[in-house]
Amino acid sequence: MKALVYKGPEKIELEDVQKPAPKEDELLIKIMAVGICGSDIQGYLGKTGRRTPPMIMGHELAGVVEVAGDNSKLRKGDKVVIYPKLYCGSCDYCKVGLTNMCPEAEFLGVLEKNGGMTEYITIHKDYVLKVNEDVSFKEACMVEPLAVAYRATNRVETVNIQNAKYLIVVGAGTIGLLILQVLKLKGSKNIIVSELCDGRLEKAKELRADFTIDPRKNDFLSRIKEITEGNLVDYSFEAVGFSTSACQSLKALRKCGTAVWIGNAQKIIEANMQRIVTNEINIKGSFIYTKADFINSLKLIEARKINFESIISLEEKLENGEEMFKRLKENKDGKLIKVILRS
Repeated sequence: MKALVYKGPEKIELEDVQKPAPKEDELLIKIMAVGICGSDIQGYLGKTGRRTPPMIMGHELAGVVEVAGDNSKLRKGDKVVIYPKLYCGSCDYCKVGLTNMCPEAEFLGVLEKNGGMTEYITIHKDYVLKVNEDVSFKEACMVEPLAVAYRATNRVETVNIQNAKYLIVVGAGTIGLLILQVLKLKGSKNIIVSELCDGRLEKAKELRADFTIDPRKNDFLSRIKEITEGNLVDYSFEAVGFSTSACQSLKALRKCGTAVWIGNAQKIIEANMQRIVTNEINIKGSFIYTKADFINSLKLIEARKINFESIISLEEKLENGEEMFKRLKENKDGKLIKVILRS
């Protein structure tokens, strides 16, 4: 079978690899769609150390059951998505539903664990979820990034989201645009989106952002004060992961405001500790998603609550994956948001 194999910084190649055979309690899944995540691009560039060559990336997976064992409720031909965080199920975190915190977990397509940029994958039945037939494969593989956004909004009580006078989403890539949509579904109002790319700001407007800011063209804090009549925002959601954007998420907050950080591109950042302390600013991390977040995100997609047309930029064959990684590397204008590889 064919697979995109990461060989080292800026080197990924389509190769013939051995087709896996399912073990007991495993399913053989034919991958029909796999999204290229921003973390895959950072890994491809060799910036994070989170991809150990040679390996196969890909954790945004949708496909069809090819082989199902007698112990599985799924059957050959079922349309499915894969929960890529392979949690242990027995640690203190897993026992209370925090599967995202499992210290023994592996993650598909990360470090040495092969993922789904291939034709087939085997996976234990506990990590496979059936999808309604009317959901397309490109929509199904978006459960994973939607779950990231869903988890982030869950870091704030829904009633507080609804009562907030102003919120800001920093970054209008895939995760930022999905956070915007989930916040709208939860009843938030007056959502500001900050982004450096004109095209992505237009996408935010399409998805009903109430206000937009380009920090290159406006003084960030002055524009926030103008929009909020000097009050600043109650909650900020940082979906980029760099020092500049993280600081913006703090700068926009009123006293006792809360920042939720989802972006994870830069390991160490600098922040204004004095402002955090004297204004009692709260900072919450949001790390991927729990199994429950993933399931609820799938339900949102099956209920047709999420617009992906403004987010999915391209669908390309797996054979063209090397070229897609090169294009995303050069995506300086940010016009490409989500690229999906299809079998």
